[in-house]
Amino acid sequence: MEREPCRYQSEKRADRRTYRRTYRLGRACPLTPAVRASILKTGVPKMDGGENRTEMTAARAGKIHAVPYRCGRLRGLCVPEYRSFDLTVIPWNDLRTRSDPMHQLVKASRTRCVVRLNYTPEGQPTRVVYAKRVLVRDLRKRLGSLFTPSKAKHEWQAAHRLLALGIETARPVVCAELRTGPWHYANFLVTEALADARPLAKDLQDLGGGEARVGRLVQLAGWLWTVHRRGFYHDDCSAQHVFVRTELPSRPTFAFIDLDNCRFHRATVPWSRRVKNLFQLLRSLPASSASRAERECFVRAYLESSGEMNRYDAAVAALHRLACAKESEIHL
Repeated sequence: MEREPCRYQSEKRADRRTYRRTYRLGRACPLTPAVRASILKTGVPKMDGGENRTEMTAARAGKIHAVPYRCGRLRGLCVPEYRSFDLTVIPWNDLRTRSDPMHQLVKASRTRCVVRLNYTPEGQPTRVVYAKRVLVRDLRKRLGSLFTPSKAKHEWQAAHRLLALGIETARPVVCAELRTGPWHYANFLVTEALADARPLAKDLQDLGGGEARVGRLVQLAGWLWTVHRRGFYHDDCSAQHVFVRTELPSRPTFAFIDLDNCRFHRATVPWSRRVKNLFQLLRSLPASSASRAERECFVRAYLESSGEMNRYDAAVAALHRLACAKESEIHL
């Protein structure tokens, strides 16, 4: 008697290939019906299974309602209240040479430009938003964009997935691309500003020394372990990319920005990458923001949160190796 092929296994392999080709965010995951429905509806994969992929998390991911975005030759996705946002009126190139009262140039390089402006969504109060443009000038990157998402699309997906995991980040509201046929020339991302938040380095400097700063570093260590335990890894985890909101001083809220380079793991982030994030934070903090004793307290607090205090010497040795390789100081 001829054995009937397993239908579930064949569908699982097909779904995995489709997911890797179209929505590649870190490691691929099997596409269950719930995940497939979420992608078709919002463009954001909805995870299920595991400690942090509960039904509540999946429901939060499903609340993202994205609609098609069109502005001139730009095509993409947006949240409904931002469908009238016009990316073409922003003077991307002129801001380098002259000032504009409506637009403030935040960052500019050969291929990237970030602009700060005010916008009034449909039926909502005026908000501060950041618009980012990334030019694709390299032929190799244009060829690569045929198989992988653009930087804006990757950040759009990563931010919504991060919010679904319960980790604060700037909410993305518009994601668009400029293409001519299959060729990709530019991509755009608009995010809302984090209200009442400030960079981590400035927050530590304002606290001064003593118990207040040590307490904030201990809270930061606990939050970072929670992020790693939920499987998120930020490839540039510097103090400039971590913001703090202190509505309740005893319970501050930390948030990530600039998710251009990030990874999602199906389990806890590996040890080597977690140590690298600790190194990036320590390196980016000025010597005036944290003393050596406070930095040691930060590392110990992280290892206590993760239950790895027996690896303190190994962590310090790894941090010093990274500092030597990068020719930088961590003041530890």
